[in-house]
Amino acid sequence: MNQFTRIDETRICKACGRQMDKSGTCIDCQKWQKLGDAFVNESIFQYNDAMKNFMHRYKFVGDYQLRMIFQKEIRKKIRKDLLVVPIPVSAETQINRGFNQVIGLLGNTEYVDALMVKEKRKVRQSELNRQQRIHNKQVFTINPKHASQIIDQRILLVDDIYTTGTTIRHAAEVLRNNGAKQVLGLTLCR
Repeated sequence: MNQFTRIDETRICKACGRQMDKSGTCIDCQKWQKLGDAFVNESIFQYNDAMKNFMHRYKFVGDYQLRMIFQKEIRKKIRKDLLVVPIPVSAETQINRGFNQVIGLLGNTEYVDALMVKEKRKVRQSELNRQQRIHNKQVFTINPKHASQIIDQRILLVDDIYTTGTTIRHAAEVLRNNGAKQVLGLTLCR
């Protein structure tokens, strides 16, 4: 566990959790804010080589037992006053991988499953460079069966990795557009 580097909360971007030289708002979040997006995300660990290796083994090799390494860390950050919603994976990813990596990280944390649906993409985010990720609008829709659960709720949207913020910000936008009072983010790493 000591090869994973915690984000120093005294030196982060207050909007996305990026580690910086001093506390404030990073350039990326300043750009998002100019576009009217005031989304706030908290990350726990830096996305260093150890985390990159962990994610590869967990998500792409399918070592599902690795999910337990960070479950306690995620649980510590979950606030009881928020409705927990994991970022969904596409149906194709669910079939190929056999699991949603975010749900695996949540462990026995109470969450709302299948609230959102993610449409299939031609290319995974992990295969794109930074500029391509930013402009790759992800398509999330609300599952009609659960639409009423969103209205006037304060939601904690949980994902594994915050890279450019595109995935979690687009999901948050869909939730807000469907009646959520507030949407905050929590990611394992940044």
